[in-house]
Amino acid sequence: MLHTINQALREMSSPKPKVLIAEVPRVIPVVEDAWHGYFDLTFCTTMQEAQRLLQEPFDVIVCGTHFADSNMFDLLRHAKASPQACETPFLCVRVLDGELDETAFQGISMAAKALAAAGFIDVNRWRREYGFDGARTKLRQLVFDLAGVEHLV
Repeated sequence: MLHTINQALREMSSPKPKVLIAEVPRVIPVVEDAWHGYFDLTFCTTMQEAQRLLQEPFDVIVCGTHFADSNMFDLLRHAKASPQACETPFLCVRVLDGELDETAFQGISMAAKALAAAGFIDVNRWRREYGFDGARTKLRQLVFDLAGVEHLV
């Protein structure tokens, strides 16, 4: 009960970071469950939607590797070329299909960094390392950090 009261007070005292989530439809309920109450979430599932939304201000953009037929890097390029979104932290994530092997993980991480992403997270790797709840907490905190908001989740 105290946790719920504290969360309600936090929500009233400071605006939630605005986060654009570019993902496949089946991941959206997972994100809503994990981040409801922490962030002001906007979802998109197509490149056309995402390009339109890049004209709006967001604190962080989170894009899944499977977004729009695996066009995460295309959206990253569009975001970095957009005057409105070019300075917005862009986090690449992989939620579906199990953990990547080390070579694939390093390759995607290096490509994401080369294209000016804030980073690449293999959520399944974090689940193995930190447990399910620990991975959720760590990812939420990372998004708060990228948004420039001090918040311990």
